[in-house]
Parts: sequence; C-alpha cells; structure tokens
Amino acid sequence: MLNYNDISVSVIVSVYKDTQALKLILDSLLNQTHENFEIIISEDCESEEMREFLAPYKEKNLLKHLTQEDTGWRKNIALNRAAKESKGEYLIFIDGDIIPYSDFVQKHVESITHSRILCGKRVELGPFFSNLIRKGYLNPYIVEKLFGLFLPFLAMDKARHVEEGIKLKKGSSLEQKLNKKRPMIIGCNFSCFKKDLEYINGFDEDYTTPSVGEDIDLTWRFQHFGIDSQSVRYLANTFHLYHPRSWNSENVNANNAIMKKKWDNEEFICKNGLKKL
Repeated sequence: MLNYNDISVSVIVSVYKDTQALKLILDSLLNQTHENFEIIISEDCESEEMREFLAPYKEKNLLKHLTQEDTGWRKNIALNRAAKESKGEYLIFIDGDIIPYSDFVQKHVESITHSRILCGKRVELGPFFSNLIRKGYLNPYIVEKLFGLFLPFLAMDKARHVEEGIKLKKGSSLEQKLNKKRPMIIGCNFSCFKKDLEYINGFDEDYTTPSVGEDIDLTWRFQHFGIDSQSVRYLANTFHLYHPRSWNSENVNANNAIMKKKWDNEEFICKNGLKKL
C-alpha cells in the first residue's frame, strides 16, 4: 500500500506571459492543505515581466522558474524540460490559467495509484467572474467554499462545466458512480508518476500547435502500456479563467493527423520527447 507521506511531489505550472493569473495560482498553491511539494513554473517564453514578477518567490526558494526562447507554441518542449528538472517522483500538471482549489494537491496525492494517471477537469468561468477574480474583487477561495451559492450566478455568466466545481467525498457511492467511466487526460489538470512519463519518453515535441499533443496523445500512449486513467472529478477541482481560445479547428485537424500517423506506426514511445531517439 502506498504511503502518501513518503511520495515526493512536483507541481508543474505551464505559463505564457500572464502574471496576473499566475499570482492567483501561486496564492492557492502556497496555501494548500498539502504542504510538502515542489513548484516549477514552466514558461514557454522569456518574458522580462514574468522574471521580475517571480523574483521575490525565487529569493524565498518557493519555486523554480524555467524559461525558453519564444519562437511560437512549444509547450511540450517546456513541459519536458520541467519534468527533467523536477525533483518529485510524482508530477502534477496544471496550466497558467487554472486556479486550483485549496485541497487540490491533497486530493491528487490521496488518489495516487500505481500505473494510473489521475485526470481532473475544470469549471470554465465566464468573463464577468473571471474579471472580478483577476482584479481582486472576488477571492476564488470564497467561490470554492460557497460554490453552491455561486453556482446559479456562474451559470448566468455563461460559465461552462459548472458541475465540475462540486465537491464529493472520495469513495462515496455517488463519487464512485460518477467517476466510473475511464477519462481522457486534459492537459490543464492531470498527474502521473515521473517514471511512467519517462517510460513513454514524455511529451511528443512534434506537436507545435495547441490541442491533442499535450493530453490526448499521452492518453493512448500510456494506455498501450497498461498505464490507465482514473478520474479525480469532484475531488481535485479547479477554476479556469476566461480568455479567447488560442487554438482553432485547423490546429486540431493537423494534430489529429499527426497522432493518427503515429498511431498507425505504433509509435507508443515518442521519438522526439525527453530523449531524442
């Protein structure tokens, strides 16, 4: 049986220039119910604003900040670098527009199972509430704790997937029933053992536009080797801050074509990943 207290954890936050959102993320990560974990900021850029913003955190040894030249979307390269640099044997991945609940890390850690990827989701906040939170008029912790009261107002703001903010007790009959279906990885909220990610050679760097490459591609490669997915919906909850989508149908179609070719070639261990094969 796993002893969760003995497992070292790294939380990898994938960011691109948005220091306002990152401030909210760090406010949550530095006040989690589970305290002992490493924070790595994986920046797909070399923003001076980001460097200056993170300097006080680095001075206090609260996090590690990794950068790379901004030459277009290279999130998978940044994530592989972060995975290599991580000290944790267990890795939790979130995006730079995702605010985790106060017990987010704890719920991932409590759900750790050998040869399993944990897959969470997110409440996609609408523009009004996202703006309130960004400007400091509304604390996301209050929304978390009073979610039932906020839920109808979030829905009026055209929030999507508002049901994903509901908390259920782990192991309850309702939680087990709702989480019975095998989930797909969503790149903004998932976790896995570092050794399992290394086994499939990490993120495939052949994907150079958003969607598919940072999540769906991982799912089928993991599953081929018996590393199955397990849901942490209603347990490890998050809020997604509203912004215009950065991907389009052309990106999705191109990435699906790349993935199909790799599937047909049975490229379950990617060639252009953590190691260059």
